[in-house]
Parts: sequence; C-alpha cells; structure tokens
Amino acid sequence: MKTTKDVEKMDVERIYSELKRRKLSNTAPRFRLPYSTAKVYELIYAAVRAEVECRSRKFDLDVATQANIQDVAQWLTSADSTFGLYICGLVGVGKTTLAKALQQVYYYINEEEAVADKRGLFPVPGYQFVSSKDLVLLAKAYNAPTKENEHARKQYIGLLQTEVLSIDDLGCEPRESMHYGDFVTASTDVINYRYDKQLCTIVTSNLAPHEIVERYDERFADRFREMMHLVNYENATQWRKQKQAS
Repeated sequence: MKTTKDVEKMDVERIYSELKRRKLSNTAPRFRLPYSTAKVYELIYAAVRAEVECRSRKFDLDVATQANIQDVAQWLTSADSTFGLYICGLVGVGKTTLAKALQQVYYYINEEEAVADKRGLFPVPGYQFVSSKDLVLLAKAYNAPTKENEHARKQYIGLLQTEVLSIDDLGCEPRESMHYGDFVTASTDVINYRYDKQLCTIVTSNLAPHEIVERYDERFADRFREMMHLVNYENATQWRKQKQAS
C-alpha cells in the first residue's frame, strides 16, 4: 500500500498516466488491418465472391452490398473507437457470407496463425465462427463440467479469448436456456466478456438495431451500441432469392 506521503506528492496527471498504463496493459489493441482501404476492399470483395460462387450461387454485387463492403473496409483501416461489427438485415441478403468472407481474409493475411503455438497468448490469435445456437450448447457444457464435455468447455473458452469472434444469427438462440436448474444466457455472457476485454466481435442478426433492447435488456443494448459499428443490409438484394429465381 502506498504511504500517505507518497500519494500526497503525486499530481493528478501522474496518477492518470499510471492508471491508464495499468488499464491498457490488460486491454487488447483494436483489431485493424495495416493496409489501404482500397486494398482491404479488394480483399473482402474477392472473399465474398469466393464464398458466394463456392455455393453454386450467382455473384451479383448490388449497390447496397458494395457500399457495405466499402464501409467495413474503411472501419478495418480506421482509428474508430468501436471494436466490433453488427451486421444486420433480412434473411438471405449476405450477412453470414460477409462474416465468413472476413474470416477468409483474416487467414489469407495471417496464414501462419493456423499453425502457430498460441499457448500463453491473450487474445489468442485466430478468427472463430459460431452460431448463437451452438454457443448455447457450449455454454451449457462450460457451466456443468464433466469429463465427457471437456472438449466443448475448451471450445467455449477458446471463443471467449480468440482475437476475432463471429457470432452468427444473434437472436435465434433461446433468450434463457435452462440447464440442470440454472439459466444459461450464452450470447450476452460472451459478448459482455468481450466488451470488458475490448476484443473484436462480429455479430450477424435479423434483429434491427432497436430490437436489441427489446430482445435482451437496456444494459446489454447500451454496451452493444458502444462496441459495435453498424453495417445495415436493409437495402441489399437477397442473393438466395436470386438463386431460386435463376
């Protein structure tokens, strides 16, 4: 414990500097890409096109999707204070495709991360992708550890600590899931953890931004707004409907 004399001698700027240094030492830096916005746009465009065409679907880049890719490219090369993306819109417009394309971009420029020794690192290098429903199953295992579910528990911890996490279809999971008499609120628990650690979190959902507070609560929605940059697919062409019509 610091003595009264030591504390009295310290001015506010010195106290501020020391407290900020301590806080930053336990906070992950913002996830950004060290390239030009134009180059990141090209990387995302190529990955989105590959994702679409590998599913035998026609790739037709509409104006709204093009604008969203440009928006994400700008965010990934900016000094924006947000550390997550909220990709929302109707079913079939390409939200999940974009999230998976970003995963492909991550590993394209970080090929060594797939095989590197990650022990002792935080955050753990990597980009993990999980559906909100699967997240509930992993959280149940984490909350009720057994020898049989050890792998699932490790998966859950890995999702908490990964450098970039993508949660697909937020809002499709049960709001509260019972497990041996205990409530499991997996999505909010994981997002709250990553909010506290300021870890890059990418979320896709059919929920409009104002529906977050209706689905969850104001405390969660407030944190969600603070951490997320909004990417709205409201006016994007529905690729799945294009495929069905062709």
